[in-house]
Amino acid sequence: TMLPVIDFESCQPNVDVSNEQLKETGKLLIDALSTAGFLYLKNSGISRKSIEAMRNAAEGIFAAPVEEKEKYAMDPKTFCGYVGMTSENLDPEHPTDYKEAFHIASVALDPTVGMKWPHDLSPDFASVSASFMEEYKALSLRILKAIGVGMKLKDPDYFTKAHNFMHKQGNMSGLRVLRYPPVPEGVKTPDQRLGEHTDWASISLLIVDQVGGLQVSIDGENYEEVQPIEDTVLLNIGDTMQFWTNGKMKSKKHRVILPKGREKMTRRSMGYFVHADNEVVINQPLVYEGDPDVAEVVKNPITSQEYVVGKLNEAHNLTAKAY
Repeated sequence: TMLPVIDFESCQPNVDVSNEQLKETGKLLIDALSTAGFLYLKNSGISRKSIEAMRNAAEGIFAAPVEEKEKYAMDPKTFCGYVGMTSENLDPEHPTDYKEAFHIASVALDPTVGMKWPHDLSPDFASVSASFMEEYKALSLRILKAIGVGMKLKDPDYFTKAHNFMHKQGNMSGLRVLRYPPVPEGVKTPDQRLGEHTDWASISLLIVDQVGGLQVSIDGENYEEVQPIEDTVLLNIGDTMQFWTNGKMKSKKHRVILPKGREKMTRRSMGYFVHADNEVVINQPLVYEGDPDVAEVVKNPITSQEYVVGKLNEAHNLTAKAY
């Protein structure tokens, strides 16, 4: 099954969108995200030039010797930094994931936090990351608005307001730049480059290269290859949004395999993960058009942060600190 392709041209962050266009696009998004859980977004407003700049800046880090990269190892307090080869395992049934990454959490863009940037490995990595993340933030907020409209929420800005602290303290959104290197001779070829998992965020935006290997399970049992389409962004739902919408939105399992014959190819991808603000209660029933205004009082509120930190701890086997 081919994933749905949705044209986002009329909803780009710099375009004045009519309400009808927003409703139309919002409905298409809801139809796709409540069934397939994944879709291709074309005309997203993210330029190829901007993607190339981000990849090139990251390459400076990945090309450095291991001991240099390790100086910027992920800080458990901020979840910013370098993630070494085979140090993560998203699927306990399989060997560790054969990849390396650099994770830039929201707080990295908050100057009061004092993120340790690898300026010596890639001088423009910090500035390129910051402008790249701002582009993605603008796109994400427009998508969240279209979702609110498409779901016919009484307040169509409900989801955008819940993501008010993106790129500041109080929010866990972030960019992850990944590199899957060729498998060296003599190393047992891993069957998976990234274990089976669902994302934990509200929504995720993914940019993949032409090497391929991403597979999605739409029916929960069988996996199908996601063919890369030039100049599109993959959009998918995370567990937070599935939980928040009481299962209306579907967070689907996916993984990255090592396609036969491509063991010697380097695969590159980038994921921008959009989280609600830490204190947002995500088990508060949503209020739709025509509902009474009074929202129910939730007896045992679960915040976005509590929900995600639980997931993080499982994957990293550590006690996450709030940030």
